[in-house]
Amino acid sequence: MHTIGKLLAGTVLAGVVATGVAIAPAASASATTTVSAAQAGSSWDRFERGDGRFDYRWGKSGGRYWLDFKIWDRDHGDRDYSFFDVYYKDHGKWFFYKRYSTKSFLSKHIVFGKHVDDFRVRGGYGHGGTFGWGGWHYR
Repeated sequence: MHTIGKLLAGTVLAGVVATGVAIAPAASASATTTVSAAQAGSSWDRFERGDGRFDYRWGKSGGRYWLDFKIWDRDHGDRDYSFFDVYYKDHGKWFFYKRYSTKSFLSKHIVFGKHVDDFRVRGGYGHGGTFGWGGWHYR
């Protein structure tokens, strides 16, 4: 009788585990769908300037543009920094948003206000106000 009890308990436990495994992927899939739909955007793009390497991607969520970027300064032994400029467009005019710089690595996530119509970025490399800028990259 004791063996039948263990067998029954094992069967119930196996059923609970199997049900949990069956439910978990469905819950994960719906959560993933919600997140990916909210953060749908471009794939990562890369460009380089001097010893700087720049990766960026963008998207739109809730009526607002967002921008993720990463900056690498690959030569830590010199005096130069890698710079990343962000500009936004509002009612047909471009405005400076912010300049980011690093001597090693930097990663940021920006969410623009609802008034932003467009944005552009560029990367540069240098020090003391003397930069070698790359071209503009638009969304």
